[in-house]
Amino acid sequence: MLTKQDKREILKLVDHRNEHLKGSRSWDVIEYCITFLLMIVLAFSIRSVIFEPMRVKGSSMENTLLPGDYMAVEKLSYILKPMKRGDVVICYYPNNDDYTCVKRIIGLEGDTITIDNGLVSVNGVQLREDYVTTGLTPRHDGTYIVEQGCVFVMGDNRLVSRDSTDGMVGSIPVARVIGRVDRVLFPFSRSKRMQGVQYGV
Repeated sequence: MLTKQDKREILKLVDHRNEHLKGSRSWDVIEYCITFLLMIVLAFSIRSVIFEPMRVKGSSMENTLLPGDYMAVEKLSYILKPMKRGDVVICYYPNNDDYTCVKRIIGLEGDTITIDNGLVSVNGVQLREDYVTTGLTPRHDGTYIVEQGCVFVMGDNRLVSRDSTDGMVGSIPVARVIGRVDRVLFPFSRSKRMQGVQYGV
């Protein structure tokens, strides 16, 4: 077993070796490797905590987002400020941790959502939804109360979207919202910042 004196001697030898290496090609390689590893760690930290590029896989958000689009998902907003109606978000379906979906927040907790013949109202105010290119089917009609600690989400392509109007999905817990879609990164021809929607609710 090493004594304290032995450990001090080993540390001295390591320091002496490092001093000898400094300025040499070997030291430059070591510094490069350390810097590279730190950059990788930083990149993964940014991806998991602050920002993550993600690819659109379905068609439920056409034409706002198309299959194959790469999005910048920003993850800090909802730590610093509350979610807003009209935000496009990435979230997990309830009871499903394997797949994420991209949807638009229509209602916040306590809101009453009414859908009648393709027209969506929140707390009695009919929404102007210029981003919707397809109508709703009768299965969407009804009144929905957004549960506490949840948001009500819908896809912009209403005919194919599996969202909060589906009884198997319902309101999405806020804790299952990963982040807000900030912009489309690629393809460059579709690159754009996601503009906020003012519903007047």
